[in-house]
Amino acid sequence: MIKNTFLFLLAISALFSCIGSKNSGPCDYDEQKFNMTVIEVNEDSTQENMYVVYVSFDGNIEWANGLQILSEVRNVTTDFDFIVGNGIAAGNIYTGTFFKKISGSEECENIVVDWNQKMRD
Repeated sequence: MIKNTFLFLLAISALFSCIGSKNSGPCDYDEQKFNMTVIEVNEDSTQENMYVVYVSFDGNIEWANGLQILSEVRNVTTDFDFIVGNGIAAGNIYTGTFFKKISGSEECENIVVDWNQKMRD
């Protein structure tokens, strides 16, 4: 009797835990390779010792719809030391893989970018 009661309570708790759970499970991503080309490197007129680096992407990724700013897509500070230290110049091409979430839990990142080249901060 105690065993049956325990199993019944266990089944009920499992049912309610599944009802209240958010979309869980592994993250599933669409994977696309890309090339990023440096189009232009300009001094930032609003900040001393800073640069704005315009880049373009090929392929069907979200960022391929026009010019992007390197500091925004790569989350880097594009100051003089960064530009010189990494040899950033118009015409340079960098590669990587763009992952866009198809399904998975809310804990999965919507976009993950895997760069093939490291850049020094």
